[in-house]
Amino acid sequence: MARSNPVWERTAWGYLVADPRFPLVWDANHGSVLDAPPELTGDELRREVMAFLRRHHAEHEHIELWGLPTRSGLRDRLQAELGRPLPADAVMVFEGDPFALPPTPGLMVDDLTDPDEETVGWLRTARDEFGPEPLPHHVVDQLVRRDLEVFRPLGLRWFVATVDDEPAGYTSLLSLERVGYLDGVVTMPAFRRRGVASATVSAAVRWALAHGDEQVHLLAEPDGDPQRLYERLGFRTRASVESFTRVSTR
Repeated sequence: MARSNPVWERTAWGYLVADPRFPLVWDANHGSVLDAPPELTGDELRREVMAFLRRHHAEHEHIELWGLPTRSGLRDRLQAELGRPLPADAVMVFEGDPFALPPTPGLMVDDLTDPDEETVGWLRTARDEFGPEPLPHHVVDQLVRRDLEVFRPLGLRWFVATVDDEPAGYTSLLSLERVGYLDGVVTMPAFRRRGVASATVSAAVRWALAHGDEQVHLLAEPDGDPQRLYERLGFRTRASVESFTRVSTR
């Protein structure tokens, strides 16, 4: 079945977004709650999100909660439905000095905008390092295709570190409307604790600020080693985003 182009709708509480070309990609198909009215209930929100996602063939239920108050009945209801606390990410903004970002001896960082077939294969493999378990192949297919078909024409670039001619890790950067977003920060297992992430993140930040971005931001798991690394590089936490995800809307 042919898939249509991405769509979005403004709501009383935020946005509904869907991209039928990538039905397995959670962040391409979701509801973003930006300003939840006190009377908005979890059931009402889920019904509205589910109806929209089903219309556009998404295969997951995904809701993002941006900056909810510490006490929120909406959060409580969604957590009760999920049976556990909602996963959260820290929204971190670079507020340091780009000229003070540390050099990393022994590492070469290449700025790639048009990776060859071999590099694309490696980028695909690196996707398995984003979580505790490898992603299903059909999900990775859609993630990589979205990077190449949608984000690369918009300016997506990869800052890839090499050690002894071996790709060791990367940070990807997408800049839109003078805001840079570091989407993927990955170090391959054999090269960890060698400054790979510091080198690629620093290279991406320097490029973004030198080419007109007014802010550079990323998402990080709160209170983990990555967040502490980003803090050392000059990032500061300015907000939090929580998520509610169910495997299927069918």
